[in-house]
Amino acid sequence: MSPLAETKATIEKAAEKAAAKGGAKGRLKIPELVAVSKTQPVGAILNLRKQGQLIFGENYVQEMLEKKMELDAQGIYDIDFHFIGHLQSNKAKSILPHVSTIHSVDSIRLYEELVKRAEQIQKKISIYFQVNIDRETSKGGFSPQDLVDLHYQIKTKSNLWVKSIGLMTIPDPQFDSVRAFQEMQKLSAAYGDVLGSGLSMGMSKDYEIAIAYGATSLRIGTALFGTRD
Repeated sequence: MSPLAETKATIEKAAEKAAAKGGAKGRLKIPELVAVSKTQPVGAILNLRKQGQLIFGENYVQEMLEKKMELDAQGIYDIDFHFIGHLQSNKAKSILPHVSTIHSVDSIRLYEELVKRAEQIQKKISIYFQVNIDRETSKGGFSPQDLVDLHYQIKTKSNLWVKSIGLMTIPDPQFDSVRAFQEMQKLSAAYGDVLGSGLSMGMSKDYEIAIAYGATSLRIGTALFGTRD
């Protein structure tokens, strides 16, 4: 069994287990799989594409644009790129035409810039607000307390060009991911009327735990591509 097939089987099994325990009101929901292809060559992307994987996550703007150009040159247009790394507002214009989803919106300023650029090119986008769930000083994003104000601000803004909204987090690997994902699930329930029910959380080492707490999008790299150099 290939790493992709094995990962998908594990995801489905974890989703079935969550549904059986009453997760998502007992309904089976298979999370979206984002294959994290940062630092991987285009050939590795094409290998997973042959196996049916079309959603890929990139962390760096220039790297993603170069890969998109190479894929376009080969006449391959069905790859759905998600941007999952830190994004500066001044890079929104260059990247937005080439992605469907931004997982790392860490400020109102960036949100507004993305909405403005989306309107200019008449393209609907999906976004996730990044939550600094462990309150790490070295990490960007909204603190859980910030979501009160964020909820109000987004509720009062036009979001015609925003297809969907959700919350994203990357727990500190040295702390308890169960607690982090559990708190994210509670935040989603509390603010989901405006900030959406989508939860982008869970990576190669903890995605089964994330599924148990309602993850709807998983960002998995190592389990699919192997350890990076």
